[in-house]
Amino acid sequence: MILLFPQWQGANRRDPILRGTETLQTYYGRQITHRVVTESHTMVTNNPINNYSAIYNQTLRCRELLKKEQPQKIYTIGGDCGIELMPVSYLNERYENLGIIWFDAHADANTPDSSISKNFHGMPLRQLCGDGDLELGKLSFSTIKPQQILYLGVRDLDVPEEAWIQKENIFISPKAEISTILSTLHQRKIQNLYIHFDIDVLNPEVYKHSLLPINGGISIKNAIKVLKILGKDFKVVGTSLTEVVARSQKELTRIKSILNELIFLLDD
Repeated sequence: MILLFPQWQGANRRDPILRGTETLQTYYGRQITHRVVTESHTMVTNNPINNYSAIYNQTLRCRELLKKEQPQKIYTIGGDCGIELMPVSYLNERYENLGIIWFDAHADANTPDSSISKNFHGMPLRQLCGDGDLELGKLSFSTIKPQQILYLGVRDLDVPEEAWIQKENIFISPKAEISTILSTLHQRKIQNLYIHFDIDVLNPEVYKHSLLPINGGISIKNAIKVLKILGKDFKVVGTSLTEVVARSQKELTRIKSILNELIFLLDD
C-alpha cells in the first residue's frame, strides 16, 4: 500500500504542508494506491491537543482503511509526523520483532501534558508507547516499547523528551552511524523494520524544504547509505515521508534518491 495522508493539523501549519503533500502527490502519481480523507477545517475542543477533533477523525479513517485493506507493507506519504499512529501500530501488531527507525531532527516524544506547543506532530512516539491521549490510544492496533525505537539524526530535544529517552535508555545516533545502528538492531534481535523519514533530519545546508529545519543533521549521501544497508540486512515492512514543504518538482530534485528508495525498500 502506498498511502497519501495529507494531515496538517498535527503541526498546525496548513498551507506549507498541503503544498508539500500536493507536490509529492504529483511526483508519485499513479503509484499512490490509497488516500486518507482529511478535514478542511478544525473544531475547538476541551482536549489540550491542537485541532484534536480533526486529528481523531483522520486517525479513525486511517484505522478503518487499514482494517479493510489488510496491507502487508505500507509507505505513508505525509503530512505531519502525527500520521504515524495507525501505520506503525498496525505493522507492530502484524510483525514480531519490529524495530522503529526514526530519522528526524526531533524526538516527537512529548505527551499532551509535557508539550509546550500542544501540536500532535511532537507526540506520536509517546502516543505509540501508550503514554498519550486515551481516546487515540483506543484506536491504536498495538503499543510499542521504547526499546524498539532507534533515533537517527535527532538533535533538537525538549527537556521532558530528553528525560524520557534517558530513563528508557533509547538508542540515539545523531550522525546515523551505521555500525552502531546494526549492532544495536542485532543485539535487540530486531528482524523487521519500520522507517520513519522526516525530511528535517537532513542538514538544511543540503536540503532546506522542510517544515522545521534545524542546524546540523545528516547528508543525503549518508541517509541513502543507511537506508540501503538496512534494506539489505532486514525486512522493511513500512516506510514514511513527512513534513516536506517543497512547492515544485524542482524543489524535490535533490531528494529524489530518497523518495525512490523509500518505495524500493518495500519491494520483495
